[in-house]
Amino acid sequence: MTVSRPCFVVVLCCALQSFGQQLPLDTTFLTSAKSNQVKLYTDYISGQKRINNGSEYRDYLSHNEEHPYFEVDDWAYGSIIYDEELYENVPMFYDLSRDKVISEHSLNGAKLELISEKVKYFTLGSHTFVRLEADEGRTIETGFHERLYDGKVKVYVRREKSLQQKVESNNIIFNFDQKDRVYILKDGIYHPVRTKKSVLEVFNDRRQDVRAFINKNGRIRKSDRENAIARVAAFYDAETR
Repeated sequence: MTVSRPCFVVVLCCALQSFGQQLPLDTTFLTSAKSNQVKLYTDYISGQKRINNGSEYRDYLSHNEEHPYFEVDDWAYGSIIYDEELYENVPMFYDLSRDKVISEHSLNGAKLELISEKVKYFTLGSHTFVRLEADEGRTIETGFHERLYDGKVKVYVRREKSLQQKVESNNIIFNFDQKDRVYILKDGIYHPVRTKKSVLEVFNDRRQDVRAFINKNGRIRKSDRENAIARVAAFYDAETR
């Protein structure tokens, strides 16, 4: 995908041939225009300097169509807080196998592997990812987690793709197995959840109300587990205000 970049053009002079011998060159205008060009270029570079700070990203050279990225194998645009600066409309990939955010250098188009410790959060479409630190009990690990619900209680999902590779006809074939783990953060403690039973254990203080809500709104099924758990968390928050 090609990403357009600013282009700074300064018109130095424009004179019709018939008047070319008659009009003196306006050196004041040229000096001002040159100064403005340098300022615009410098401002642009300064504004992009931090987001261009990263190492070269190396793609997987596979001979099949599987990929390690979140959702699609193409640039997606989103926002990111990187090194305490907010950038918007940034082309990015999220490599789930390496837990790395990949951006495009704003000047030369190179793929950059951003420094994870400097990424506070980023968005890809309607998805928001935040960097969490491992808790004391190491229930969660340090890395990026998608935030599904952000209330008094919070719901996160850790998305990972594990790499498997083999050689077929002298070609390296990569396969990626994705696993998603959902967590509820309640009272400062992360709880891994998958089933109705595990969710009820987290919300045990309002167990009957939560059970009735789940029974009324459908079971927590694998096909819709994440959204269902987020809805239960929102219900719990509403009921405990």
